[in-house]
Amino acid sequence: MTRIICALPMIFCIGYAQTSTIDSNTEALNIQNNNETQNTAQNNSTIHNLSQDTHNDKTTQSIQKRASLSPVVVVSQWKKDSLNSPLSIELYGKDTMLHNGDIAKSMLSIPGFSMTRKGGGGSEIFFRSQGASRLPIFLNGGSLNGACGGRMDTTITYTFPENYNRISIYKGPQDVRYGALVAGGVLFERDITRLKNPSFHAEASGLYGSFNRLDINANAIIGNKYGSLQAILSHYSADDYKAGGNKSVHSAYNRESISLIGTITPTENVAIELDIDMGRGFASYADRGMDARTFDRMSYNLKYQQHFNETFDLLDIRAWYNEIDHIMDNFSHRSANGVYKLSNPKRTNIGGRIESKFYINDMFELYVGSSYGNDSHAIRTSGYKNSENEANATLNTPYKANFLFENVGVFTQGAHLPDSNFAIFFGARYDYVSTLKHGTKTRLHNNLFSAFSRYEQYLGKATMYAGLGVAQRAPDFWERSKSGGMNLAAETNTQIDMGIVYKDTNYNGKASLFASYMPNYIALYYGTSTSVFNTNAMLFGGEIEGEYIFLDSIHLYGSLAYTYGQNLTSYYGIDSVLKAGMPLPQIAPLQGQFSLFYDSNNWLLRFDVLFNAAQYRYALNFGNVVGKDFGESKAFATLNLYGGYTFKNVTLLAGIDNITDTLYAYHLSKYGSEASLGVEPTSRIYEPGRSIWAKLRVRL
Repeated sequence: MTRIICALPMIFCIGYAQTSTIDSNTEALNIQNNNETQNTAQNNSTIHNLSQDTHNDKTTQSIQKRASLSPVVVVSQWKKDSLNSPLSIELYGKDTMLHNGDIAKSMLSIPGFSMTRKGGGGSEIFFRSQGASRLPIFLNGGSLNGACGGRMDTTITYTFPENYNRISIYKGPQDVRYGALVAGGVLFERDITRLKNPSFHAEASGLYGSFNRLDINANAIIGNKYGSLQAILSHYSADDYKAGGNKSVHSAYNRESISLIGTITPTENVAIELDIDMGRGFASYADRGMDARTFDRMSYNLKYQQHFNETFDLLDIRAWYNEIDHIMDNFSHRSANGVYKLSNPKRTNIGGRIESKFYINDMFELYVGSSYGNDSHAIRTSGYKNSENEANATLNTPYKANFLFENVGVFTQGAHLPDSNFAIFFGARYDYVSTLKHGTKTRLHNNLFSAFSRYEQYLGKATMYAGLGVAQRAPDFWERSKSGGMNLAAETNTQIDMGIVYKDTNYNGKASLFASYMPNYIALYYGTSTSVFNTNAMLFGGEIEGEYIFLDSIHLYGSLAYTYGQNLTSYYGIDSVLKAGMPLPQIAPLQGQFSLFYDSNNWLLRFDVLFNAAQYRYALNFGNVVGKDFGESKAFATLNLYGGYTFKNVTLLAGIDNITDTLYAYHLSKYGSEASLGVEPTSRIYEPGRSIWAKLRVRL
């Protein structure tokens, strides 16, 4: 695969907030459409949901027009996305992640998001300091979970954002269609492609930067009104990067993928899509004693959509099969020092989802659906061996079944949208979760309930909202597999969200507040052995951001985000104590951003300042499935500068990240544990130092 991809032209793109996989020449049509999106359409092709293309009834158009007022469904472009929508964000097009191939790093531009660094792969994303199963990531509505018991591989390890049309980010437990969203959720989505005429479109892009970083992406689509075939190839690689002060970090990586997408559109009302995604890669890790020798992914996704009439708007049926085969060892990317170890976990997610969407009496939008998921985990390990060959011999042995999770869910979600200045949103979900631990033949069952309601008031240029949500989740694989994990109770989050969005010609602003009570909050203690337990927790905080536009093309933007977490129940372990009133572990400090940028039709020049305050609140050696607290963290600020120019079908972008070569690490960064790598056991993993990069893209 490497030879194939590296033979492609090294040409790339910039993030001018253009839409869809076929970019600015296509139209993304769904209930969220607004004029910004529609103006990008071309005559040849459309990427859309069937529900928008086939009904012209005034009733339906009326409810859709009112729905576009909702801060939950407004389509957002990258530079303004988080200002338009207080409880969800829609990012359209593969350019929305701008110039950073690391999804976690890219999301730091959205207030409330933070990340954990591990090395060359496995970065974690957090929203309001909650991640992992509290912030589930869905691919085309389905699940793909990492296999490593230490989360060496996460969902985003296998995710290439350029291979999707849009990314939806849900804030808090204010949606139930895809699962229980404790802190929120992230959905990578492909919209079905419908070509109006016989068409061919292709583009290729490439980036080269410091630390021998190379990003290549190419895609092509061909077809007509009855169907299409699309192929997407991606390659991302880099050597070990250097942090500020020329400190080398064990972090080299190589990730490749091929996606084949076939669509059949026999009528205006019916569409079928089959996707095949294949991925392979490796990565070095600075936070642990092993590296990822392989990341293999094989995925199949089938989607069927049909529009019936103005009332029964859309039937959406999906099925998926995702298989992860992950090999890690301590000798492929580093010296084994005479002791050889290998581990080969494997994880398979099989599932399906059916959803119906209705418009009722020009006042209601309603979703009704159900889902099923089968999540199996198996592993084979070498133990300690005297040679590479002995460790590799493990790959010829059978897998040993480890855990099996099954989930059956039903849900309904809707909106009451009267022809007035307010709207009411609501939803409820029930999940039955079965957990089987093969080693002890122990089976557990959880009955889980999630629900929300929200009121929105529209006041001309402002939208005010208040909502109450409850979400329950069962302990996940990483929690169940720890000492005491099979004794855990399900975790519940009861959360209040409120805020205001203001949008004017030259000024946009938003303030979001939340308060959360979480009984049976699941926490970990990293001692002689890693144990897990339930406690009670409280979190509150919010985000504020504003943008001022003058001379039509000069923008000033600023944001702040803060989360406060506190433990409410005393926990006494064998060698640990987490008292009531102590800080909740793994809570990011105050974060902020300031940006000044010039954005005309063809030119872009942007200067960003991102900063984190010091964090003095911590619970030593307590944490979550991602990492633990081991002390205070220092404040820091980084400066980034980039610019670009677009001429016809060619776009060039170049920039400098971390201009001052600042040595810094995030508070949620994993601790370094490998002395042979020059990382002290109590030292955080530092972020990349000054890096220079350039991109070029050509569209055909």
